[in-house]
Amino acid sequence: MRRCEPDSEIYYLIGEDNLPGLDRWRRFDELKKIVRFVVLDRTGGQATRDYPVIARKIDISATEIRKRVASGRSIRYLVPPSVEEIIRQNNLYREAAQ
Repeated sequence: MRRCEPDSEIYYLIGEDNLPGLDRWRRFDELKKIVRFVVLDRTGGQATRDYPVIARKIDISATEIRKRVASGRSIRYLVPPSVEEIIRQNNLYREAAQ
């Protein structure tokens, strides 16, 4: 793992749908000391001002992509082909066999 320069900042981009539970993330207090959270407001709504906000009207979320993969639906055009290939090769996000 490559280390950052001492004066470097690490940004952690999250969707606004993650804000309500953000403070309940495992080791959140430690994480907020080493990263700067930035919120992606996909809906054009009123995202919190506790963190910097990037407002973009897009209807794609990581949660939706994971749900689509788990249920066997296509994610073509939602992610780059290389990402789709990595997900397929590593059998990511598939529902566990019953």
